[in-house]
Amino acid sequence: MATSAPVVPPIDGGNRVASHLRQVLGSENVLDDPASREFYSTDLSWRAREVASLVIRPGSLDELSQAVAASTGAGYAVVQRGGGMSYTGGYTPDREASVVIDMRRMNRIIEINADDMYVIVEAGCTWKELYEALAPHGVRTPYWGPLSGAYATVGGALSQNSLFHGSGVGGTAAESVIGLKAVLADGTVVTTGSWAHKHSTPFWRHFGPDMTGLFTADTGAFAVKAVAALRLVTTPPHTGYLSFKFDTLDAMLAAQVRIARLDIASECYGFDPYYNAGFEKQGITFEEGLSIVGKIARKGGLKGLKRAAQVALGGKRILKDVPYSLHMTLDAHTETVAAEHTDIAAEICVEEGGSEMANSIPTVFRNAPFGGVRTILLGSEGEIWIPVHGYFPLSRAIAAARTTEEFLAARKPLMEEWGIKTSYLTCFSGPEFVIEPSFYWADRLGDFRLSLIEPEFAEKWKDIPANEERRAVALKLRDELRDLFDELGALHLQIGKYYPYRELMNNDGLARLIEGVKGIVDPRGLMNPGALGLNGETP
Repeated sequence: MATSAPVVPPIDGGNRVASHLRQVLGSENVLDDPASREFYSTDLSWRAREVASLVIRPGSLDELSQAVAASTGAGYAVVQRGGGMSYTGGYTPDREASVVIDMRRMNRIIEINADDMYVIVEAGCTWKELYEALAPHGVRTPYWGPLSGAYATVGGALSQNSLFHGSGVGGTAAESVIGLKAVLADGTVVTTGSWAHKHSTPFWRHFGPDMTGLFTADTGAFAVKAVAALRLVTTPPHTGYLSFKFDTLDAMLAAQVRIARLDIASECYGFDPYYNAGFEKQGITFEEGLSIVGKIARKGGLKGLKRAAQVALGGKRILKDVPYSLHMTLDAHTETVAAEHTDIAAEICVEEGGSEMANSIPTVFRNAPFGGVRTILLGSEGEIWIPVHGYFPLSRAIAAARTTEEFLAARKPLMEEWGIKTSYLTCFSGPEFVIEPSFYWADRLGDFRLSLIEPEFAEKWKDIPANEERRAVALKLRDELRDLFDELGALHLQIGKYYPYRELMNNDGLARLIEGVKGIVDPRGLMNPGALGLNGETP
């Protein structure tokens, strides 16, 4: 179901566009100063990009619709942005004549319907805000956010697709959405799913063909996500926590794959030796364990006190001398089932040669799911972090990981020469395996990264100098690993403007269909040009 696009008088020239947008949004919500334009044109990708002409901050669906129509009517590209956590250039402008839409004023939770099990939320709401609003009702979404959920928004995750919290049994972000209100290039508002039925509500994704899916994982190439209806599930009241160490990668992955096939772990993630060492330096320490024990204890009563004590005592040297480690949370609606699933997972780990260790990491990750992002976005000494990932069927998990280790081993002399380090994370989303290697190197952090970390660390690392030569080597290694993953049949979240899309299609029919859809919803090619490799017509 679509509503008519708003009637907007013809506008041309940057000053006239800005003036009109100020009338619609208010002067404080139209930014044209160089610092703001530079900041909001940046993500985590190091991708070459242009600086947008304007940044706007709509506060409602009507304001968003009018602003999009005015911008594209004047020939400006529009690029929507949530928390800016993309590392694939997803929200960086391809041309100066662009308007970046900062969606974070649209952060309202409109309806929590615990009877029909859905929530309606504006796209600029963060996953942390949504999770905390749902908690008193005893519900959450199946996928309930990335580790960066204090910054990452609902709309950003739906545009890029994402996994982590809840993904082991709940799948990706795109699988949790059951309806959307999306704004097309001309300002038209399209409603999808049963939400589009004139006598119904957004309780089901399917009202005829799955039009909701069209607008997920598109990185904004087709529309601006404005409002989402997400499925709810009852929050399981019981959780088991497990951590195991393994001597070899093959052993860890053999256990992880077996657990994935059982559909019992809400989260299950593995660390390699460098990732483990990073936690020793800057991750969970004794002091940080103490800072969270109160929350853990309050959540779990006497059992919570016991878990809190384990975190505090085990937190200082959790991963000392651990080659590979696997961490998991196992949720259930009864204590008996949670215990049974935990025992099953533990038995599998033992059978594959693992040894149980303190479960501080999954305990803290679950009880403080949306903490700071410094340990995610930077190395232990303030190094730049940038990942690349591959999404594989479970049967290819071990081969993909072995290939990754062989790739990194072959390039170890080059990386040592340039001071580049690597780590990787493994996890799964239902029956799909994900490996995410990351590259770290000393380089200028820039204003955006500095804005995301604690002030004392920003002050400490703000003067790290730029190193363009080292950066070029690291980014080339990342590109090579991406291409290797693609040759192995990998798929990707966050396609953005980095991962190949059309180039990997095995039939022209799909390519023509995608381009045909783009031509209908965005005939002038002004919706985030370059996303999915779709450039469209340049006006």
